[in-house]
Amino acid sequence: NTIFVKAMSQATLTDVSLDPILERLTQLAQLEPDWDSYGALAVSPVAFVKACQLLIHVKYSLTPLVGDRILPYDAAPIANGSLQLEWRSPQGNLEVEIKPDMSFSYLLIKGEGSERKFEEKNQVSLSEVLNVVSQLLIA
Repeated sequence: NTIFVKAMSQATLTDVSLDPILERLTQLAQLEPDWDSYGALAVSPVAFVKACQLLIHVKYSLTPLVGDRILPYDAAPIANGSLQLEWRSPQGNLEVEIKPDMSFSYLLIKGEGSERKFEEKNQVSLSEVLNVVSQLLIA
């Protein structure tokens, strides 16, 4: 995993560095099973690689348009072996789950209070995830 991350982090097209988020993902990928003391699975190597690939795609497609806003607000493990990346913007929040079966799902939250709207999709493609990230960050 470390070699993969180092190779990808050195492939920079712009001055926006993915190193901090890739380091965070590497730390999460090293969590042992039962990391939450409730029987959580270790982060899946497949989810780790797919999360890194997603970040590279986001960087290449969106950095010229939004700069360092491409960087996720947070990354977190999920008890089923998945990883979650979260983006926040004035337009809303987006949580993307990268699953061990190589699929993606997301929850997009827009608005506040009684105007708050939720869009949730499962089993989406990488291109669908890139589309929703770009809608959130470019809008």
